[in-house]
Amino acid sequence: MVTEVLDPRRDPEPAYWKALRDKAGLRADWSWEVLTTQAWAARTEQPVTVLLEDGEPRGVVSSAWVTGLTRRHRFARTAGRGRLGGLDVRSPGAGAMPGWWFDGEDGDGGVGRLLDTFVPAMRAELGLGLRALLVRQVGESGVDSVRGLKMVRRTEDVAVLDVSPFSSRDDWMHSLARKRKQNLRKIFRTFEADPSLAVRVRPGTEADPVEIAELLRYNETKHHDVPIVPLPAFVGYVGALLRQPDVHVIEYRETATGRAIAIATLLDHPALPVARHWASLPPELGGRPNLYFHFYGEVVRWAIGAGRPQVVFGKKMSEMKASLGAHLVPQYAAAVALV
Repeated sequence: MVTEVLDPRRDPEPAYWKALRDKAGLRADWSWEVLTTQAWAARTEQPVTVLLEDGEPRGVVSSAWVTGLTRRHRFARTAGRGRLGGLDVRSPGAGAMPGWWFDGEDGDGGVGRLLDTFVPAMRAELGLGLRALLVRQVGESGVDSVRGLKMVRRTEDVAVLDVSPFSSRDDWMHSLARKRKQNLRKIFRTFEADPSLAVRVRPGTEADPVEIAELLRYNETKHHDVPIVPLPAFVGYVGALLRQPDVHVIEYRETATGRAIAIATLLDHPALPVARHWASLPPELGGRPNLYFHFYGEVVRWAIGAGRPQVVFGKKMSEMKASLGAHLVPQYAAAVALV
C-alpha cells in the first residue's frame, strides 16, 4: 500500500481524483477546486491522505493538522507547520458526513482501517510530533473499534429522511403527526398564496456567490455555541462550491425587488444528497417567519422529483427534524492519544 499526503494549496489535482470521487460517492465539497479554495482560507493545514494499491485509490481521509501555532483568527501558515499536534479527522464540507472512505464493505464503517492504515501513514509523514487523533462522525458500528483506546462520546445525531415511500410533498406531509401536519399545511398555503415572494430551485452555477456569502453570514452569527467559532463563509469558497455540477440552490426572492431573502444549498448524490447550507435575513431586515420549515418542504419536493431515496437534514435541532419524519442516526467522536 502506497500513501500520498497531499496539500490542496500546493499539489495539483491527482489524475485519479475524479475516478476516486465517483467510486467513493464523494460530494461536491470533495471537488479538488473546492478543497484548494477551502485550504487557503482555513486556520489550519488541511492534508488529504490517499491510500493507493497498484496505482488505484483504496481510501481517502480528510483532516486538519492542529498545533500550538493554530490560532482562532489566523489563516494556515504557509511555512512551518509546528512540531507537536494532532489530526482532526473531519469532512471537508458537510459536517454531517464522515471525513474518510475506504474501498469495500467494513462492518465498522471503515474506522478500523482508519486506525490501522491512516495513523501509521501520518506518523511517517509528521513524525513523533503527531500525538493525538480526533475522529468525528463515527457511527454506532464503529464505536467498538475505538472504545478500548481512548475517550469516546456521543455527539449530535444526524437527521436523515427516507423519501422513498412518498410520491409528493403533500404525501410526505400527510405522514406526519397531526399538529405538525396542520402547521406545515398552513405554512405552505401562506407562501403559495403570496405573490410578493418567489421560490425556485436552480443549478448552483446560476447563483451569485457574493449574495449567498452575505446571507450565510447572517446565519453564522447565531451559532457561537462551539469552542472554536467557524470562520465566516468566504466568497471564493462559495463560488468554487457553486461551480460544481452536483450543487443546487433553493432561492427565496422578493418579486418586486429581486432581492434574495433566504438561500439554501443542496449537495446532490445518487443515494444520499445533503441539505448543506441554510441562511435567511432576520425579520427586521425583510426576512419572513416560517421560511425554515418551508425550506424543508422544498428539500423534500426536490428529492422526490429527483428520484433520490433519502436526504440528509444535517445536525442540530434534532427534535424538530424528527417531527418532520427524519430518522436520527447516532454519531460519536473518538479522541485517541498516540504514543
